[in-house]
Amino acid sequence: MHIVTLPFEEPLVLTIQGETVKIYAFKTTEHGNIKFGIEAPRSVHVHREEIYLAIKSQQQQDLPRES
Repeated sequence: MHIVTLPFEEPLVLTIQGETVKIYAFKTTEHGNIKFGIEAPRSVHVHREEIYLAIKSQQQQDLPRES
């Protein structure tokens, strides 16, 4: 795991499969909380971890079984 310190509202720029993705952290009015914004091309699918895992699980269930 890498820990990165950035100023709020400054992007963390990543390149994923040749596509540029920007992640922003925003302060909230709730003490101790932040929100994230993600800017990515439509060709890059962005999901929270639990949604990603559910999609992968469903895809595995949909695979044809060999006899």
